[in-house]
Amino acid sequence: MKSIFVYVNGCELRRIDAKRIDLYLSKNGYVIVNKPEDADIIVFVSCAYLNRMAESSLNKIKEFQKYDAELIVAGCLPEIEKEKLAEIFDGRTISTKNIDQIDDLFPENKIKYNQIDDRNNLYPFYTESTGLIAIKLFFRKIRVIEDIYVKLKNYVLSKIYRKHSIFYKFLSGKKFFIRISGGCIGNCSYCAIKKAIGPLKSKPIGECVKELKKGLNEGYKDFVITSDDIGCYGLDIGSNLPEMLSSITKVSGEYELLIRGLCPRWIVKYIDNFDKFLKSKKITRIDIPIQSGSSRILKLMRRYSDVQKIKDALLRFKKSYPELSLFVHCIIGFPTETEEEFKQTLFLIKEIDFDAGILFKFSCKSGTEAEEIEPKISLEEIDKRLIYAKKFLKNSGYFVRYQPKMYFFVFEKNNI
Repeated sequence: MKSIFVYVNGCELRRIDAKRIDLYLSKNGYVIVNKPEDADIIVFVSCAYLNRMAESSLNKIKEFQKYDAELIVAGCLPEIEKEKLAEIFDGRTISTKNIDQIDDLFPENKIKYNQIDDRNNLYPFYTESTGLIAIKLFFRKIRVIEDIYVKLKNYVLSKIYRKHSIFYKFLSGKKFFIRISGGCIGNCSYCAIKKAIGPLKSKPIGECVKELKKGLNEGYKDFVITSDDIGCYGLDIGSNLPEMLSSITKVSGEYELLIRGLCPRWIVKYIDNFDKFLKSKKITRIDIPIQSGSSRILKLMRRYSDVQKIKDALLRFKKSYPELSLFVHCIIGFPTETEEEFKQTLFLIKEIDFDAGILFKFSCKSGTEAEEIEPKISLEEIDKRLIYAKKFLKNSGYFVRYQPKMYFFVFEKNNI
């Protein structure tokens, strides 16, 4: 039987895809190897949500083409960067939105992809040399050594982040991921991902509950509810997010849930329904990509733009559920953003009193609507605004980890 090397450089959801692909191939008798030079086939699950990630994926393809193996390019790159990919690669591809059709690439397989349950753990994501990748993949397949690896990782994280840090809590330990849906119904002007992930496809509530119980039986305590567009869950199957979360939080046991990427439009829409599941206190953190405190900029982003309703909903959260951690994502330097609009984002963070968050430098993805919006904000100006943001947030009672060369920085309350 042929040997296969699986590699991923994408987000959490693509790493879940890679985990499922790995199991699908091994169940069909393929030998999963730890080094590309040992493989007959290389499956590369790629990323292209930003230009630099697309470039990284294209460079990785060039690297993999040097090996004496067939290369299959999966993930988001085949849809987002069709022309650039075609310039360097004429082999077989499978896009994220068509991942179920992977059987067409392996027609001899008796066990079909849809017979493999969705995975709940992340496939390792490494950027080191292939030798280091091989070592890590090998050791992480041994349970005892994996446990030691986790302890060492936690120790390192404890030195980077504070003892009770939200970031430490999320990055340390073991997480069980429940992907409740795929696809997106949004149309953000800066996003190219929708091309790759396709339309909304929700899991039945029963399957989500089953996965939670599976994780509990395996000893997990920390669960991440994730999706491409989590708020629109269920709209394609006659359900909705509050109904699903209400069902999940009724499951008995000691566990915590993190809700990943809940856009403000859904918070405002379902605000009166949140008591049904938040009162259980099972949900301990909600990630909220507000992106901007300016209504004008949010309209240009093609996102929910009623800032006052967003404020009202989130302040209601803070009052009713003070133990709930609210984690915000914001973008700095979207085209035409004025200095005053940038400051509106900072004032919004302070007014809502978010527990933690991330500020991202805007990075224009080619082929998106945002590419046509002028004028652009220079990188120098964005860096200047981030320096100002660092001072503002520190003066507002936040601990800030700012690295100028990074495309984002993180912050959280000093009292955490």
